[in-house]
Amino acid sequence: DSPVRYAPLNNNSNKSKSQSLIMFSHGLTGTGEENALFCTALAKRGYVVACIHHRDGSSSRVPMPDGTCKFYEHLPNGDDYSPNHRLEQVSFRAKEFLYATKWLLGEEQGGDDYDHPILQQIRPKLDTKKVVASGFSYGSTTCSLAATAQPNRFQCAVFLDGWFHVDYSSKGYLYNFPPEAFGEDWPNGANNGNERSHVIENKEGLTIPSIFINSAQFEGYEKLYAATTTLANNINSHNKHDSTIPESKLHVIPNTKHQNFCDVGFWLPKVLLRRL
Repeated sequence: DSPVRYAPLNNNSNKSKSQSLIMFSHGLTGTGEENALFCTALAKRGYVVACIHHRDGSSSRVPMPDGTCKFYEHLPNGDDYSPNHRLEQVSFRAKEFLYATKWLLGEEQGGDDYDHPILQQIRPKLDTKKVVASGFSYGSTTCSLAATAQPNRFQCAVFLDGWFHVDYSSKGYLYNFPPEAFGEDWPNGANNGNERSHVIENKEGLTIPSIFINSAQFEGYEKLYAATTTLANNINSHNKHDSTIPESKLHVIPNTKHQNFCDVGFWLPKVLLRRL
């Protein structure tokens, strides 16, 4: 249960070839292991994949440096719900995402694992111009904010069933999520009147080319799907005069549900999967 764990490398790989780095962020109540098969499949194709295990209370269970474990922190319901909690939480996650990226590239130092033999083998081969931001569900929200904050850091983004809209309309909170990725301010009543988070000052929103891969279930949530479509269109609108930038696209996989994007499909019997 070390906070940093590694899979063995293939020592017969081409030592002179540079490799792309994929930074992956897990979903709400998820773990760094819930997309292990997906990340492993990418690694088998020659990518270096780093799956971040967030320590903000959004994971079901995360090992901490002191040897303890931190478990998921439930939000209060009803009148005690705070509109700025998720906004601040995703800002924290985005900072973790950016720090982990720089740490793996050797731009940040620290921690007992910094000089791990596998990292010493990986770092010289990483192509700093080919870093991909990716995530599942809340992880898509996280990496979209990170890529908005530092667009020159990432070559592109891949979003798996992204959570791009918050609907708590019964309490008057309805907004695209994260607002910064849409070039928008935080909703009224959030963050004690501050208009934007402290993560970024970028007013343009997310601009790097992106692929959105959605489940049929999330397509069925009208406001969520509309926000996802808006985000993809915003990126294309921003880049329309630059023919060198690939078009951002949105794909929906028929007959799929949200949990089809993580490893739960390999853990549970089909009768239970139909209820997820």
